[in-house]
Amino acid sequence: MIETVTIKKLSIEEIYDKFIERYERGHFTEGVCEWNGDDALMSPRSFAHAFKKECEEHGHRYDQYKSMADEIEEWCQLHIGHLESKFV
Repeated sequence: MIETVTIKKLSIEEIYDKFIERYERGHFTEGVCEWNGDDALMSPRSFAHAFKKECEEHGHRYDQYKSMADEIEEWCQLHIGHLESKFV
């Protein structure tokens, strides 16, 4: 018996929303914070790269997701800046 697996193709907007929600919950980390040993959130560049990869896995082309990738990188930079301002 052959089982068919259907993978739902998400829109770029759905991927964007999912990434923002997951980032705010701390699901995108890389490395460890030097000052407290906690997991460090991904840098904006790494986060945008992960977003691009996810878009490609869902069959989207670069010209379709580039503007949203730039936007998510900028959002991430602002988000991190806001978080850092709480510790100054």
